[in-house]
Amino acid sequence: MPTVHVSEKWTVERLLLAVKQLSPVELSEFTRKLAEWQELSGGSDEMEAALLQASLARLPASLEQRLKRLCQKSERGTLTKKELDEYRALAQRAEQISVQRVEALAELVRFRRKPVLNVQEEIRWEGRTDGS
Repeated sequence: MPTVHVSEKWTVERLLLAVKQLSPVELSEFTRKLAEWQELSGGSDEMEAALLQASLARLPASLEQRLKRLCQKSERGTLTKKELDEYRALAQRAEQISVQRVEALAELVRFRRKPVLNVQEEIRWEGRTDGS
């Protein structure tokens, strides 16, 4: 497929605005051609694989176990200053991974055009990654 060079910068917002102005027939044709282009470019498989990988990401098992132990010590009130710092860092890292996982899952749901629960079941998605 030929590459078109455009002098002005297109943003997602501007493209969406243009697409919203299409008639129903034009929108149907645009959707069909976009799907064809994605299929020909092979990018859709790579995108889905990347989303799948991101949605299933976790802390390494050793760090998950460490976070669980630190969480238990925190609940007992027996953390040292060094352990508290480690606990906070691990908890923050686990939270960042969780946010990225949920964002990737949402994109995967849009990509597959299926309900969230169906996609979660298909990929065997587990909610929390912080051991709690």
